[in-house]
Amino acid sequence: MGLFDSLFGKKKMTLENADKKNDDFIAKNPVAKNDEDELMRNASKLMTSAKYAESLELYKKISESYPEKKGLYDSQVGVAYYFLGDYDKAIEYYVSGMNNGAHKSMMDDNIWEATEALYGKTKDKSKVEYYISLFPGGSHKKEAEKLLQK
Repeated sequence: MGLFDSLFGKKKMTLENADKKNDDFIAKNPVAKNDEDELMRNASKLMTSAKYAESLELYKKISESYPEKKGLYDSQVGVAYYFLGDYDKAIEYYVSGMNNGAHKSMMDDNIWEATEALYGKTKDKSKVEYYISLFPGGSHKKEAEKLLQK
């Protein structure tokens, strides 16, 4: 997920491990650099503590307060929606994140992950087609095309 990639590297990590790493980082850096950093720490801690609804509300607030970093914060709203199982909303916020500066290949992965989960839940191919329209040469194009063949 984007949250863990941006905070802890690309290695797969459990939520429990992410929460511990988050706590370790804050313990080693107890004073936030500024108000934005404090808000981000709080939102991240809510996320890694599985308080997704609270985290997404705080990330939305941060996104509004710091529009120059909207891509980063909207992508984290997408992560929270993903964990809440609202894959449509996750995709919406990942796309907003991508359109506002979030790393395109990370959003490719995140949007595909949400698309695949949504397809698994609904068997609706329209989001798979949407993924391909967003990423005609995307990392998951072959997987998407296989789903469309079903």
